[in-house]
Amino acid sequence: MNKRTKLLISAVLFLLITTLAVATLKTSNIANAQTPYNTPTADAAGRIIYTVQAGEFCSQIQERTGVPISEIIRLNGLTEACEVFGGDEIVIGMVEVTPLPPTATATIPPGQITPTLTPMPGLAEICVVLFHDMDGNGMRTEGEDFLYGGEVSVNDRLGTISLTGTTVAGSPDIVEPYCFTDLPVGTYNISIAIPDDFNATTITNYPLEVRAGESATIDFGAQLASAPGAEVVSDTVRRIPVLGIVGLIILLAGVGLGVYMWRSNKAE
Repeated sequence: MNKRTKLLISAVLFLLITTLAVATLKTSNIANAQTPYNTPTADAAGRIIYTVQAGEFCSQIQERTGVPISEIIRLNGLTEACEVFGGDEIVIGMVEVTPLPPTATATIPPGQITPTLTPMPGLAEICVVLFHDMDGNGMRTEGEDFLYGGEVSVNDRLGTISLTGTTVAGSPDIVEPYCFTDLPVGTYNISIAIPDDFNATTITNYPLEVRAGESATIDFGAQLASAPGAEVVSDTVRRIPVLGIVGLIILLAGVGLGVYMWRSNKAE
């Protein structure tokens, strides 16, 4: 076997090993992307609770829910390692739920009372906000205004109510959010389509149960596509990343080829 043939064999082996490593990485990413996820419903306090699965890490929870690891740590008072365990119930978001204030009524002498229609009982209100999440933390903070152009859909589970609307823009101190009023009590699914040139920083599909007299406000966040994303805290202290495994495979392949060539030259 001449030197040119040995070099050709070495190149082919290296190419096959590299291709196998890349295919393994792509398969892992596809499997993670296709993991099914159903958005939890907020409890009476407006907390969105997520139950950690066995063997699940914060990075996997971020991939499934879209909630940044930094936000999971903040909402649950965790350390930077973001240690969670199977069966833990953690908070991944908050929804503002406030009861509608009672309607004020004036005292009128009986002789001046004019009969009026009685309001329908069991009605609620859902307001939707799309805010400019400039820091990308998934929470609306001071200085982050409302964004126009978010296409909102509100549908009940029975399929009898289907409403759409567009979010408004402006300062929260001046502009009122877009609201769906006179909604019958029940469970609704609220979803939003983010405008072009923006990326969502929160979940975009949210189930909500409203009761009579309630007014619920849901915040959706979006950040300019060109803006840098929020910093993500890694939990690599408890697992080896797939990219590290791929790099190790390629490194070992290179070392093996070098040893093979050295022994072949020595034999000649």
